[in-house]
Amino acid sequence: MKTVIAGGTLIDGCSPDPIADSVVVVEDGNIVAAGPSKSVSVPRDAEMIEADGHTVMPGIIDAHLHSTYRARDVRQHLLNTPTYNVLRSTEILAETIACGVTTARDMGGADAGFRESVAEGIILGPRLLICVIMISQTGGHSDYWVPAGMRLPKRTWLPDPIADGADAVRALVRQVLMMGADFVKICSTGGITSFTDHWDESQFTVTELRVAVEEAARKGKKVAVHAEGLNGIKNALAAGVHSVEHGWFIDEECVDTMIEHGTWWVPTLALVPESVKKRTQDAGWSDQQLANEDEKDQQILTKMKQHVPLWQDAVKRGLNVAFGTDQSHRLMTGENLVEFEYMVDWLGMSPMEAIISATQRASECIERPDLGTLKPGCRADVLIVDGDPLSDIKLLQERDRLRMIIKDGIPVIDKMRQPPVGTPIEQRRTK
Repeated sequence: MKTVIAGGTLIDGCSPDPIADSVVVVEDGNIVAAGPSKSVSVPRDAEMIEADGHTVMPGIIDAHLHSTYRARDVRQHLLNTPTYNVLRSTEILAETIACGVTTARDMGGADAGFRESVAEGIILGPRLLICVIMISQTGGHSDYWVPAGMRLPKRTWLPDPIADGADAVRALVRQVLMMGADFVKICSTGGITSFTDHWDESQFTVTELRVAVEEAARKGKKVAVHAEGLNGIKNALAAGVHSVEHGWFIDEECVDTMIEHGTWWVPTLALVPESVKKRTQDAGWSDQQLANEDEKDQQILTKMKQHVPLWQDAVKRGLNVAFGTDQSHRLMTGENLVEFEYMVDWLGMSPMEAIISATQRASECIERPDLGTLKPGCRADVLIVDGDPLSDIKLLQERDRLRMIIKDGIPVIDKMRQPPVGTPIEQRRTK
């Protein structure tokens, strides 16, 4: 079946300028043609979608999120069964695609079963790339040890994420790759939600981190590193990681190294300021914490604002930046596109540059050249947006503006034609 999206302003994900009065032709889940209406032939037997007054753009790639459920309230977390958490995760996945994210790199929590269930259309959600777990040292960011003398498992369907020493790291990396991981995630610093560490401390030695990179490379896979403080970032870069997640406190030396080696930065800018804002609106949410998150968030936010000039200079110099949100049990489920606002305001990107960071550039980061652009041969992941996000990037945060969300050529959200309620899931299966 052929579908034509006609009349909209096209942001194809790679061109520096939008294309007015465009035509996009979709067949068998792929883009077969896209461009100005005068240069694209419209098949006679195609289904037509009129997009006048709308922007047509690629589906968003979120290169850093957590798509599986766990209760923020620790008491409730301990009372929930594993199957309850798995089933609640389907809500998160549905909310994620409903805000325009059609592909996501899950940074810990989803195993191969989630990825395949989405791919087969059993559950609705973005296409997933998985790392299974976030590898940590003892007392590190994935170690949910508490002073009562026990470790609280975050997601009991996953293997133990703790490893110490090069041999143990090697064994755990091999295990997650055996379990079908698309990439490896490891922590080189502490974090906000972990009780036993501080976000600024470095974790794992360069040798341990390099072992993870080497073992992943044997399988043709890359390593993403959770890194917030400077020393941990530098250790990760010395080990040759593919992407630095968060990485807020890079310095000029880090920027030089990252540009030289083509390392990706996935800055996840919105989570901390949005968390600080959330506390002013919901005292109960703030009380549901274990790790002094409020203090850590405030420390980080203060330093983030001081780093804005360095970030903006790094972007101007050509640092590889990919869109990512750190959507998690903490915040932002279904609100992922608020990240664009911070990329424009804090990184100095134009709206077009921010969108490209979440489409074509993000596809480079996750090594999926068949995604992120509306050009022949790419998967037909398409958003039809009411209005012009190049004039106001914030309008992408308005769910009602997303009139149609297409994944693999199939509308999964359709507010333009309003399909009958109760359409069987088999009719919207994706690949």
